[in-house]
Formats: sequence, structure tokens, C-alpha cells
Amino acid sequence: MKLKICHVEQLKGTLSISGSKNASLPLMACSLLTHEPICLSHFPDITDTLCMKDILASIGVEIQYTPDEQKMILTKKQIKTDLSMDLIRQIRASYYIMGALVGCHVSFETVYPGGCNFSRRPIDYHIDAFEKLGYQIREVSGKLIFQRPKNQKKEDIHIYLPQKSVGTTINILLASTKRKGKVSISNASTEPEVLEVIALLKQMGARIEVLQDTIHIEGVRRLKGASFTIMSDRIEAGSYLLLASAIPHAHVTLQNVDIRYIEEVIHTLQDMGLQMRIGDNEIEIINDVPLIGTTTIVDIYPHFPTDLQQILSVVCLSVTSPSRIKDLVYPNRFSQIEAIKKMGGKMTIEEEVLHIFPSTLMGTTIQAYDLRCGFACIVLAAIANNTTIIENAQIILRGYEQIIPKLKSIGVSIQILENER
Repeated sequence: MKLKICHVEQLKGTLSISGSKNASLPLMACSLLTHEPICLSHFPDITDTLCMKDILASIGVEIQYTPDEQKMILTKKQIKTDLSMDLIRQIRASYYIMGALVGCHVSFETVYPGGCNFSRRPIDYHIDAFEKLGYQIREVSGKLIFQRPKNQKKEDIHIYLPQKSVGTTINILLASTKRKGKVSISNASTEPEVLEVIALLKQMGARIEVLQDTIHIEGVRRLKGASFTIMSDRIEAGSYLLLASAIPHAHVTLQNVDIRYIEEVIHTLQDMGLQMRIGDNEIEIINDVPLIGTTTIVDIYPHFPTDLQQILSVVCLSVTSPSRIKDLVYPNRFSQIEAIKKMGGKMTIEEEVLHIFPSTLMGTTIQAYDLRCGFACIVLAAIANNTTIIENAQIILRGYEQIIPKLKSIGVSIQILENER
């Protein structure tokens, strides 16, 4: 898919933030832990969640989905244990199926998960954790064969994560809630999306305690169904906040925002000079003064999120002084740089620090290499002179619900090229 975007003269209007992509995917996998229905509200209609829906349906989950009501009901039936399908390779979050099936104490086989390739992201921590929980795992012809322990002993297990990992922490939670004995996770991730999964699991009857970066899970025999409202997407909120900060005289209101989860993004932009009025669940952006550069360290929550680093780097092209960004989570997450330089942007990389200089950009044809790079390309196109074509734009639909109507509603001239439909 190709998108055509013209230079934005004025950005004005109101947007409502959708349900969280990064929370929805593991919440869907929780349905494998019970035979009772799991009802998810504020459900985002994006390609990643629809892919996960197809995966779950193909292995035996009955799904009722009403996009107009933003609601999905998932009910586990007879589960198939062969996950050797192309759908698994399409999204990285398909690895939550592994954790849930380990939690069901079944043997199964699967291919490796897919997803964006902005960095080398192996699943070693996940495999190590599953093996500590008693599973034997081997690789045969590109498939992972999971063999459950014959007799699950009631024993307490401690898992230390060498590096905080959202995916691994969630997978251990999924794998441990119905296990005999107790499981403790040290150096666990406690990002908002992890806490969302814990909240649903506790509503289903799980026994979980969070103490700073340590999580204790006491296994229960069964879990029940639940109804749950998904948190708003903090990365979507941050993305539109950054877009508005890049356009002079923008006046945009973001509704349905969970302010507490984007505080560091707000503080960073306030330090750059962006004016905002912040309510209980909305932000009014009034971009009336030129912004200055920033020195930002990107790190795990509650710091500035790595998922917004690429977009921030584009914003820094439109400010009045140089900026520096260092990403401690994914130090080489720089797939946006090719597009920036092609459009005339000035930046250098020195010892994994991105140095960005105010630049005048000219529209051209650029490539979206991954989801967040794709939104960064949209911001590039909005601030560049003339017209920009974004190729491989379908990747943006993985994480942004109704992005084209939303952008049009605030004044972005954007269209899908007719010959690419």
C-alpha cells in the first residue's frame, strides 16, 4: 500500500485514542486459560489484533467480534496443538500463545513468531523461562517442539530475568497462573501493559502479587471468565501528541488518554516549549511558539518509550536548536534515518547517540520499514514541502486504528493511491 501525503499547513481538531495494541494481544491469549468467555471492550480494530483473532480461531477459540461496538468475546473450545502456520510468523505477539499453552499444561509445536525487524529480538528469555517451568523444548526443522513434563510437581520456582522484558514477563504470567506451586519473577517488567494482563488474570481468579520489580504468582486449579475494558493506547496517544508538536500553530485535542502513562512524553515536550492543557483524560495541544531541541534518554517505563523514539527524532528536525537522543532499549532502532536523509534531514550517529539538526525537508518517495517508522514517515511527510509518497504503508495499520480517517479529521491531506488499492 502507498500513501500520498501533502505538506500540512494547519492541524486542528479532536481525536479519540483507541484501545491499546500492546495490551490487547496478550489479553486475547488469556482466553486459552479458561473455558468460560472472556469479553474484551474498547477493542482496537487493527491488523495485529485481527491476525491474533485468526490465530486463536484456527486453533480452537470461538470468537464473536463486533467492531462497531469495539467488543470481542473469546471462548475456548477444543484446542489444536499444532501451531505450524504462516499466521504465527506475521506478528511477534503470537508468542503469547506459547505461554498460554504452557499454562494449559499441554504439549505442542509451533514456528517462530514474526513482527517488525527493526532490531534483533530473539525469544531466548521466553524459552529459558518455559524450561525452568519444566518444559523440554527442542528445535526441529525450524519448528519448536514443546514437551510438557509428565508429572508436574508442586514446587516453588524463581525466575530471574537478565533484562526487563515485557513479553517474557507476560509469558511467565500466562504459563504460571494454573501451575502447582509458586513462581517468582525477579527484575520483572511492570509496564502498564503487563499490569493490564495481571488485572485481567486476577479478575479471572489468579493469585498474583506485584512488589516493585518482583512478581509472585501462586498457582490455582482453574480460572473463570471475565469482562474487561482495555486501556487506551499510550503509544498512539504519544504518536499524535508528537505529530501535533511538529506542526506550527497546531491546535489538537486528544480524548480518552490515560495521562499517567505518558507523563514522560508530556514532560519532554513541555521542556521543548510545547503548550498543553491537561485534563483528567484529555490533552489540548496549542503549538503557538517555536520549540527548542531536546536531550532525551529512551528507556523502559516510566521513561520515554522506545516505541516513540523514531517519531521524536522527526519532530526534532522542525525545532530551533540541535537535539540528542539515546535509546537504551534498542540502541540501533534507526530505520527512520534513511527516509530522513533522503528528504534532506541532517543527523548523525555517534556511539549510538542520534544527533539531530533543524532541517528543511523536501517531499519524495520513502519507505516504512516497521510500524513506528511508518508513523515517523507520516510526520516527515506532514512537515516536508511538496508531496511525499510512503511505500509499504500497510505496516502502519498494524498498530493505528482508523489512522487515515483520524488524520483527515485534523487536517492531514492523506490518501491511498488508487492503483495500490
